[in-house]
Amino acid sequence: MKRTPFISFWIAETSISLADVVYIMAVTTFIYQKTGSALISSLFPLFQAVSRLSAGFTSPLLLNKFKFSKLLISLQGIKALLLTLFLIGFGSIASHIIWLLAFILIISFIEGWGSPFLSSVVPKIVLREELVKVNSSLALTNQSVQIAGYTFTGYAVIKWGHSPVLIVTAALMWLAVICLIICSRYFYEKEEVKPLPSTKWALMKEGWIYLWKIPTLRMVTVMDAIEGVAGSIWIGALTLIYVKEVLHRGEQWWGFINASYYAGTILGGICTLWLAKRIQKHLILSMAAGSFLFSLFTLLYGLTSVPFFALLLCVAMGPAYQLRDVAQQTAFQTNIESEHLPKVYASKGILMSIITSLSIFLMGFVADAINIRAVYILGAALIMVSAVLSFSLLQAKKKEVADLSSPL
Repeated sequence: MKRTPFISFWIAETSISLADVVYIMAVTTFIYQKTGSALISSLFPLFQAVSRLSAGFTSPLLLNKFKFSKLLISLQGIKALLLTLFLIGFGSIASHIIWLLAFILIISFIEGWGSPFLSSVVPKIVLREELVKVNSSLALTNQSVQIAGYTFTGYAVIKWGHSPVLIVTAALMWLAVICLIICSRYFYEKEEVKPLPSTKWALMKEGWIYLWKIPTLRMVTVMDAIEGVAGSIWIGALTLIYVKEVLHRGEQWWGFINASYYAGTILGGICTLWLAKRIQKHLILSMAAGSFLFSLFTLLYGLTSVPFFALLLCVAMGPAYQLRDVAQQTAFQTNIESEHLPKVYASKGILMSIITSLSIFLMGFVADAINIRAVYILGAALIMVSAVLSFSLLQAKKKEVADLSSPL
């Protein structure tokens, strides 16, 4: 693996992750301070979700017209420019909540376009046998900077105000753009072949076709979808109910639960980095083991009423989650050519956004209709289903090997 492209992309992705956290925290706190309305404040993440969903449908059209490297750099450059303009005109924009929400909508749309391209960079700069190691390194760094961002941004906004904090966001984005320019010089670009005439609809559904036709992608996507439903059990409102009704503790334990889980994910990143070669050799077994352990710890978490045991389980979930997540991501990246990844990631992102939105409602309904413990038991059951499904990938791989070895 060449160090220059990896380090450049590592700095770029870390900068973008931190910039996003700082931007979200700064804008959310500003909207709430200005309006005093939780409803209007909630429009920020809603607008982000809707615009990213819309962008996901149209991003394959961009890839058909422009080179990957140009799109990667241009979209992040446009985002950096918009954030800079947002910073310069913050006083005027912020004085009208409609203008502010409109700016958020535009920036979120650009993020929705750019996300599939960022997710597709790693296979273009590292060898296949190094994917687990690189994915683990990036996951570890992202978790660390997100914890730091969420921890210190609120304090920074109170101490220095919104504008100085937004300067940090813009600076981080421009740093990311520079690093992506350096990284893009090391991409392996195949000679472009002029595509056959095709309808826009055919281009937009191409990623969906790959997801369905390639067995590994299809099964990993199904597993991700099931785990996406289960993942909604960790939304803040449900965690707060769990803390109060099951653990019988105050709101501060909500923070302890979150901190323990994030500490676990960092520990998990270190573990997956250490075990990278073994995970690379046994991707499917790693998925199954990670999902099984995550399911078990989630079930115990839902059943326990002992606060410190709940914290310990949250820490234990981190390595299990990272093992499963890194293995699934690597399996996804290694079963399709890198030039098709942006279309596939865009389609998968649309599916996951819809599932996550619906599952939040589902888990809220279960909590109201039964109780909060039932939410975590249901989540554990769904994750266990995902663990069982991972073994079907072993059968698919055996079938592929048998087909290749059979005489013509």
